[in-house]
Amino acid sequence: MRKYYLILVIAVCSCSLAFAQTDSLSLKDKAALDSMLDNDEFLKMMKDGPKSSFDVSIGIGNGAFSSHNNAANATGVDNKMIFTPSLMYRTKSGFSFGVTGFLTSDSAKGTELYQTGLSAGYEYDGKEVTTGITYTRYLSDKNKYNTKSLYQNDIYGFIKKAKGIIQPGLALGFDNGKYKEADLASVILKRPLNPRGDTTITGIDSTDNKTTYFSATASIEHDFSFYKLFSKDDELDFVPSLLLNFGKDDLEQTHTNTINRPLVKKLLARRKKNTPTNKFEMQSIATSLDFTYSVGKFFLQPNLYLDYYLPETTAKRFTAIFSVTAGLSF
Repeated sequence: MRKYYLILVIAVCSCSLAFAQTDSLSLKDKAALDSMLDNDEFLKMMKDGPKSSFDVSIGIGNGAFSSHNNAANATGVDNKMIFTPSLMYRTKSGFSFGVTGFLTSDSAKGTELYQTGLSAGYEYDGKEVTTGITYTRYLSDKNKYNTKSLYQNDIYGFIKKAKGIIQPGLALGFDNGKYKEADLASVILKRPLNPRGDTTITGIDSTDNKTTYFSATASIEHDFSFYKLFSKDDELDFVPSLLLNFGKDDLEQTHTNTINRPLVKKLLARRKKNTPTNKFEMQSIATSLDFTYSVGKFFLQPNLYLDYYLPETTAKRFTAIFSVTAGLSF
């Protein structure tokens, strides 16, 4: 019986010692722990980790061709407003899958969908580098004369330093596709024996086009982050960057004119195929200003891209591309 009493006393003493150890923090230590638990950044470090998300968003801008490559967008920007509703699923392992619609109101029918982008990609966020690659397939009606849907295939990849005062990076892009184009054309018929002189015939000169564009972009940037601007759980990220764009593009045109006169057809047949090709060269210097504001599930992403074309040209050199995207992340 004494042996059982001895075991009971030892157990009670052990429990008392355990409770005493649990309550051994001083008032100063308790205050420090409470402060850490109340600090949002501490909780963020403890809670943040890879997780899957589903984004629903709507954007507006003037980038007609690519969702990722503004170097490609800068090759043909006009003032049309383009709406881009999007659904995107991102897995915690870094893969992403999405669908984006491109709508504009430049036709007699009002706002209509001129292409849809189906994308799949992967992104890795490491301690030293951030890298990713995305493939987008653009679907559109190839029987339409549509110069806003030049490309069907878009591949874009990047790598950059993950942190630091200056974060250098490199991005590569490849786009190719087919499209139809129609322009008003004039053909001069030489008639030296006709007292009325030469005759000018005007009609629609339509073309079937094959295009390829390759871009390489070197960049430097810095990420500024601000917390608790308007509430205790909001965040603003601002990333300004300076870019040098190199590129090469090829265009093969086949004229399929609608001028029916036999002699005019014969004259246009002389320029049946035209293959303008630009060599790989430095094409432009650009700057990009990226903002991301988030609070709770809501996010807002304005972007401004300014591009200045360097090679000799008769076209305008300066291009401005903007977009504003708002959405919810679940």
